[in-house]
Amino acid sequence: AAGKVIYARNDPDQFGNLVVVDHGDGWHSAYGSLDRITVKQGEDVTKGERVGLVGDTSLTRKTELHFEMRKGGDPVDPVKYLPARP
Repeated sequence: AAGKVIYARNDPDQFGNLVVVDHGDGWHSAYGSLDRITVKQGEDVTKGERVGLVGDTSLTRKTELHFEMRKGGDPVDPVKYLPARP
């Protein structure tokens, strides 16, 4: 979903290169372990816009995308909120 980038930098303690998007109404999404961040903090993003490239900058040190959704600061199961696969 569209939103505003509220964090776009390295989190050396856990998630590596990390982007957090505020979608409003208490909703946030986070994208970690990125090889490269392609947005800037404070930037508005649109639905489907790329925010970074998958990498291996987190503590796991393997190529992956760490993705999470939060509502009011609490983690939620994204499967319940994301559209079904086509």
